[in-house]
Amino acid sequence: MLYRGSLFSVLLSAVLSACAAVDPVHPRSDTIDRSLEEARNKSILLNIIRASHQWPLNFTAIAQVSPSMTNQTMVGLPEFLVGPNPGLSPGRDVIFGSSSLSDSLMVSSNFNVSSLNTGNFYSGLLNPVSLHDLNYFIRQNYSRELLFWLFADSVELIKGSLVIGYHYDPPRDYGCAREDPKQRCFREWAEIAVITGLTVEEKTVRAKSGDVKTAAKIYSRFCFDPVLAQGGERAMDPARLRMIKAKYVIGLKPLPRCNDPGWNPGARGEEESDTLIFHFGPYTFKILPRSTKSIYQFLGQLLRQQRDHIPPAVDAYIPRERLEEAGPPTLSTDHNNPELLTVVPEQSGVQCFVHTYFFDGDYCVPEYGAVNTKRIFSLLAELLALKTQANELAITPLVRIVP
Repeated sequence: MLYRGSLFSVLLSAVLSACAAVDPVHPRSDTIDRSLEEARNKSILLNIIRASHQWPLNFTAIAQVSPSMTNQTMVGLPEFLVGPNPGLSPGRDVIFGSSSLSDSLMVSSNFNVSSLNTGNFYSGLLNPVSLHDLNYFIRQNYSRELLFWLFADSVELIKGSLVIGYHYDPPRDYGCAREDPKQRCFREWAEIAVITGLTVEEKTVRAKSGDVKTAAKIYSRFCFDPVLAQGGERAMDPARLRMIKAKYVIGLKPLPRCNDPGWNPGARGEEESDTLIFHFGPYTFKILPRSTKSIYQFLGQLLRQQRDHIPPAVDAYIPRERLEEAGPPTLSTDHNNPELLTVVPEQSGVQCFVHTYFFDGDYCVPEYGAVNTKRIFSLLAELLALKTQANELAITPLVRIVP
């Protein structure tokens, strides 16, 4: 009898201890956070791969995740015999059943998925990036050379009646203009932007109508910051810097300096135009910015060039001394990680920052040696967030996952 009482006490204390346990939040929160990060990165990589195959892009958003756990424990007295046991069989003294001791655990994660196929979303996705948005990313300490490659679709140099265009569109066009007597290419304009300190500044103007002040309006413009110019010069290879300054920068003065007290924005600011314009000396520069979607198309084009080893088109113009322009874009101000985009076929032994698959195989962004690609992923995630309104996440299908 003493044996049966001890056994019952041990079982009861174990069950009551289990009932008193509290599900900790931090491991599940960490799991969800990591899972959402992986889902976001896979989605970005998949859209770049789609663009490399000229497939339509697709965008979704996970608006909400609701994890839940239910633990139900049932405790009851087991069936046992009272009094002497004629058969002297201890196996019949106590009989356990399903009503005596049971426990059930159910864990589930519910999340809302929004298909971003609304007019408002695509309006933001297809509109060119404004100076206001560009200023956001410059302030986040992104490489200005990287931003130039991503956001500038083409550059036009205008002097009088002469108009020269530079557009990087491999394999047909590598951004080198036959009409340019100095034989400049798109890559060199990105370098010039860095070492001259090209950036964006904003000014808030509150107009007056009589004695009543109207709503404030923000104006943006290109300007040149000497501190940024010094940093760009220090970051660039000295030999490359001397060549760029000697052949292309000398004579491009005076530059419109940032924080110029003489800048009084008028009724129309540069951020309201889909063409970004600035002037210095006898020259006028027009930069046609890309939209978020065209950034994906540009990255997909680079991936296709690298994956399929596509040579320059027969009619593509590249100066003889600049044959390196036909290769993948590289950054002159980042010696340790010059590659703009690094996506490789998934291989055994290669640790991936993110990987996914498509009909032609598996793709991997390596954990090591793909610093600019990771920056691009972060930038694209931020751009998409800027283009997604809260009301677009309201009507969503519910997806339930029960492991």
